[in-house]
Amino acid sequence: MSRFTFIASDYELPEIDLSGIIKGTVKELKEMNLNPRPELSFNLDKLRDDVKAIFIPDGVDTGGLTISRCTNPPYGIEEYIKKRYTYWLGGSFSINWTNQLQEYLNTKIQEGKPIELWSIWFGWHEFEEMLYKKIELSKINSCDFELLDQRDCCFIIEGIGG
Repeated sequence: MSRFTFIASDYELPEIDLSGIIKGTVKELKEMNLNPRPELSFNLDKLRDDVKAIFIPDGVDTGGLTISRCTNPPYGIEEYIKKRYTYWLGGSFSINWTNQLQEYLNTKIQEGKPIELWSIWFGWHEFEEMLYKKIELSKINSCDFELLDQRDCCFIIEGIGG
């Protein structure tokens, strides 16, 4: 049983990664010339340059907002989300994450074209009643975002984006 969160839209949205995690190939990590070079449990110089790698710098808050295309959705999502584009909504639901999501919504929602924020438990046999809430972008608040981490819900958000 797992809770998943999504953004759904009838138009494409930009993907973002504010997690602080650096993703790339071994070659790209080497070219970054990280100084001092991090101590790793393996020798970076002995790996092939095309190997995919991630690097988490010391002290980085990895709970920042991430929004990425949902290419491998959980089974049954089509019973909920009917919009053309679905994106994974990730992060730690902290105050920083809330601020990042608010900024994203303020700049990415197109006028007259609402988006949906979904939080759904999958793998649970007794379904919780889904909370549907229509919210104007200017009136959404951190309490609304907290519900995404607590219960099955769908927020239909309307507003003017930039």
